[in-house]
Amino acid sequence: MRKIPRESPWRRTLLLFAGHLLNDGYAALFAPLLPLLIDRLGLSLALAGTLGTVRILVNSLLQPGLGHLIDRTQRPWLVAVGPILTISAMGFIGRVGSFAELFAIMVVAGAGTALFHPAAAAMVAAGTAERRAVLMALFSAGGTLGGAVAPLLIVSYTQATSLRSTPWLVVPGLIALLLLYRWLRRCLPPRPTQPPALARLARPPRSLVVLWLAVVLRSAAATAFASFLAVLVDERGGSAFLGAAVISTFLLTGAAGGFAAGGLSERFGRKVVILASLALATPSLYLFLGAPLPWALPTIALAGVLTLGSTPVGVVAAQEVFPGRAALVSGLVMGTAWGVGGLALVPVGWFADRFGLLPVMRIVALLPLLGAAMMLLYRRDDDAATPA
Repeated sequence: MRKIPRESPWRRTLLLFAGHLLNDGYAALFAPLLPLLIDRLGLSLALAGTLGTVRILVNSLLQPGLGHLIDRTQRPWLVAVGPILTISAMGFIGRVGSFAELFAIMVVAGAGTALFHPAAAAMVAAGTAERRAVLMALFSAGGTLGGAVAPLLIVSYTQATSLRSTPWLVVPGLIALLLLYRWLRRCLPPRPTQPPALARLARPPRSLVVLWLAVVLRSAAATAFASFLAVLVDERGGSAFLGAAVISTFLLTGAAGGFAAGGLSERFGRKVVILASLALATPSLYLFLGAPLPWALPTIALAGVLTLGSTPVGVVAAQEVFPGRAALVSGLVMGTAWGVGGLALVPVGWFADRFGLLPVMRIVALLPLLGAAMMLLYRRDDDAATPA
């Protein structure tokens, strides 16, 4: 078997994949522990929901600004600071004694995730123009895998020990991160002899605005389905285990679909792949909503591939239309767009209480199709960003 060169972008992306798994895995500890935290702190559901929203908003709103800082400073070690914050904060979640302490943990963890994502995404893109979408899909899959596996592990861990034992999880997390960063330093791309020309921030390209809006629409649908899949399964008479399996299938097949979408985008172009996946996502979501319960897993698997598969392609497309701002645009597409899309959960829940979840989700399923229509306006060369 041919050895991968030390400076290979594949080696670097594999290490960033592992860092993504660690960061997003620790960030995912909140949701499965929430019932225990509600009992301990006497939280209302409104307060519990506020905590989750705080982490998402901090993550989403900080990413573009931190991405701009990363583009300006060109400091590779910043990629390790984010996971340090996330791991350290979330590790102590089992020791909180008040809502204020839990709120602070959500803020720190959100900031850590906001710093890691644009820094790592820019590093994936650095030094190569070949197979960039496939590399981004590999990196993206790390976060999805961490988010899918961590809830199962933390529930098993706290059942075997106790909720108060979570600080012990900080130790293996930081050790693993230290080793990853030590190896990562050996395969960084060469530093430029002079700072790269950065595109001006005054007026982003129209193509980036169009792409961002399409991602927001797709993210709103994906977040709503991921959040309410278990409820939809329960309403059909499915078990809690099947509901969890449907969620995991949706996320994991979305990560797998990223590899296929990345490869196809190298051959047919970013626009074609994003537009086609969004256009096909709507009928796949309708197929899941109308399928009988035994078909829940295969239909949601198809929906996951089509709804989430183009995520890394969108990140790479944004980096290409705004050259020199890889971290900033990664923050816009990976952070802010997903955060804005996530805000749709509020009206979705409000309308579902009044009109029923299934009718509302049928409307939500149309959002990717609107995103596909938006992509018809996408022209990569509409107005190239000018260097500063």
